[in-house]
Amino acid sequence: MAARPGRSALEAGFNAQLSANAIDDFLQGQLSGVELLADGAMRGGQPLDVELGKLLRAYPAMLRTLATDRQGRIIAARAANGRPVPLAVELVADREWFRAPRDSGLPHVSDAYRARIYGNEALVAVSAPMLRDGSFDGVLQASIPIQRYIRTRSDNLRRRGFELLLLDRQNNVVHASEGLRWRFLDGAGSLGAEIRHGAVQPGDTGAMRSMVGLLRDGDKVYLSAVAMRTGWVVAVVAPQQRLLALAMPRLGLLLGLLAVTTLGVLIALWRMRKLLAASMGRLLASLHGYALGGTLDPAQLTRMPEELQPLAGGIGDLAARMNAAFDELRQVLEQREQVIAERTESLRQAVNDLDRLSRTDALTGSLNYRGFLEAADTMWRQARASGKPLSVLALDIDFFKRYNDLYGHAEGDGALRRFAGAVRSALLHADDVLARPGGEEFIVFLPGSTLEQATQVGQRVCERVRSADIVHAASPEGRMTVSVGIASMQPDDDDDDDDSESMLRRADAALYRAKAAGRNRVSG
Repeated sequence: MAARPGRSALEAGFNAQLSANAIDDFLQGQLSGVELLADGAMRGGQPLDVELGKLLRAYPAMLRTLATDRQGRIIAARAANGRPVPLAVELVADREWFRAPRDSGLPHVSDAYRARIYGNEALVAVSAPMLRDGSFDGVLQASIPIQRYIRTRSDNLRRRGFELLLLDRQNNVVHASEGLRWRFLDGAGSLGAEIRHGAVQPGDTGAMRSMVGLLRDGDKVYLSAVAMRTGWVVAVVAPQQRLLALAMPRLGLLLGLLAVTTLGVLIALWRMRKLLAASMGRLLASLHGYALGGTLDPAQLTRMPEELQPLAGGIGDLAARMNAAFDELRQVLEQREQVIAERTESLRQAVNDLDRLSRTDALTGSLNYRGFLEAADTMWRQARASGKPLSVLALDIDFFKRYNDLYGHAEGDGALRRFAGAVRSALLHADDVLARPGGEEFIVFLPGSTLEQATQVGQRVCERVRSADIVHAASPEGRMTVSVGIASMQPDDDDDDDDSESMLRRADAALYRAKAAGRNRVSG
């Protein structure tokens, strides 16, 4: 059953889309690394176990990597902890992660499974076929503890009153947050099938659906589900109690306003009736001598109440003369007001455009140096006044001078635009602000965010910049990366900054530490 859209519906739908894209991007990134190594393994070079070790170092999220021959025998394996991995005697040809690449010739993301060798940890396998002269010659596979990646996002959603559910292609549970009834690898049954049936595609919008039986306490929920590119489904669940808690204060406020408005109208009508009777008497007395000698159309006299006919005779002439003068004056005023309004609007628009342009960086669309100074001072004072935290990220593109020297300034400008877009995609709140004080330096203001939350945003910025895959041959990483320094201000703390410049200096110091530690990282 579809629910009426509202703020919670929009928030749940947005978080479902965001979670689906983030998980898809994470799995695709891991799969790309495995696919690249599978393609290079057939060209010779270093032994497979050495190449597997390099893959684990390049992708820290991977727990174990292995390679098989065409029959499904494991021929090389390497664990992330550096310990030697004994080669299994049995064949793995019946495993999904082996069969799918062998039969389709394409990379594959498996459904979730448990591996007893790692203490029953929840795993997902990404695998790619190894081809020799166009023929299948084995599979390269990496195991990923998927719940470690999802748990941070799930905990963040739960702090805001939402639950997160992730189902694989077999309708089994990959992840369910604490408030839901399922655990890892539980079958979701008919409820899961209903969720999958109502899931929208990434980028599409749909109404929230109401369901019963998803929570441990059996309460009714509203959810928004998105079908991922891997064939999985992610759903963000909002308990009914949360929605009611948001709606009841507003309903009470509306009822109170309605009661006050009704009472006000009744009082106004009563007062108007009394005032009308008194005013008519005073008006008759004052106007009777004002237009003495005036005339009024007899037809008008007969239409008026007998009590008001003396008043009509007194104001007839005065009304005619005043109306003529008023009409002439009104025409003149309307003409002048129209001219003044047109000029005022033109001037206001010009001033607004000039003010916006003076605070905006034309290349990246972010705030320029002037806008940066204004935003820093404004947000620092607002945080002080409201008692809420304020965090700032100092960003510096690694080896950007080398990039300009190698590719030229035109390519450098394009890279700055792509970099700014990648940073914006990592910001979740509408009041987060991106500024470019100059060159390759950027500043992000995060009002209401603590140091821990800002650290998560900084890590997400690094990940999004790497995922943008901006080729940088002069960088050790081979693509553009960013170093991030973090500073945070909590107004309740005694050792907080005296002004915004102090906080920015702390962020710059953290940025220098990140660069000194090797770049492409976050330092607080």
